[in-house]
Amino acid sequence: MPIRRLSTSLSSCLDSVEALFESDAGVTDGEEFVRDGGRVGAIFLGGNHLGDKGVARIVDGLDDPCRKYYKLYLCDNRIGRQGASFISNSLKYNTTLMELSLGNNHIGDEGAMHLASALMENCTLEMLNMENNNIGPAGTVALANALEHDNKSLQWLVLSENPIGDEGAMAMLRCVGNTFSFDHLQKCNHSLLSIILKKVTLVKDSTSLKKIQCYLKINRQSVHLPGSAAQCKILTYAKENPKALLDVLASIRRDDGEKELSLHPLVLALLGYHSDLSTIFEVLQNSPHLFSNDPDMRKLNWANNFLYY
Repeated sequence: MPIRRLSTSLSSCLDSVEALFESDAGVTDGEEFVRDGGRVGAIFLGGNHLGDKGVARIVDGLDDPCRKYYKLYLCDNRIGRQGASFISNSLKYNTTLMELSLGNNHIGDEGAMHLASALMENCTLEMLNMENNNIGPAGTVALANALEHDNKSLQWLVLSENPIGDEGAMAMLRCVGNTFSFDHLQKCNHSLLSIILKKVTLVKDSTSLKKIQCYLKINRQSVHLPGSAAQCKILTYAKENPKALLDVLASIRRDDGEKELSLHPLVLALLGYHSDLSTIFEVLQNSPHLFSNDPDMRKLNWANNFLYY
């Protein structure tokens, strides 16, 4: 069935939204949906100036259990923070929507925070476009925190042309490559494949933007190898910051730290497996206590194993 769009020349935009759910105008159906083998249910309502009231009626239709929509495009519709709140409340319970496009609206930081709260609970949305929505550092940090700790389904995020600032850029970097510790690197987001940040403003240090893309590349390369993304991120960070690895290893000497011990064989095995000789030699030179004959240090004999990879 060809896509039918609601005309912006209709006398009442709100009445046309109600007509949408009564007659399926503006909805596509019958095409193959490759990713899940189902059927496409898509709503295209870009440029209709729906406003927050129109979004409320759209959400009512999305919540109808008899209808299943996979794509919702609401770009350029004068949607504000209240409209974002309506969408957020629906997303928390929606189990079918996979693509949501809200570009060129007026969502702002508060609206982004509403959507971030939805991402903490939603487990089906794969693409979210929030381009040009006046989202600043506060909204970006909220989104980044939700994606780092709670959401593993979103794969594509668009934040172009937003004033995210250095704080927002650093938050997104922590989301996909949290270098606070090796443990944080293991637990950060490995499912995001793309974060589009074209023409973001108030970012004075572009280094963070480059590092974001570096960690996202690791995510894409590891998409078919569960667990390898975390390992590659640890390796990348250890190669760039060998002192961080040495500090972790040295901390074992100060206390027997059974809790931290589990991660160290992984790091050393990775370094040995990738033949990163420069880092290995630095570990040997600066951490002789790892090879001590002291009985109390025998628990660290696993450190020798990385020499044989």
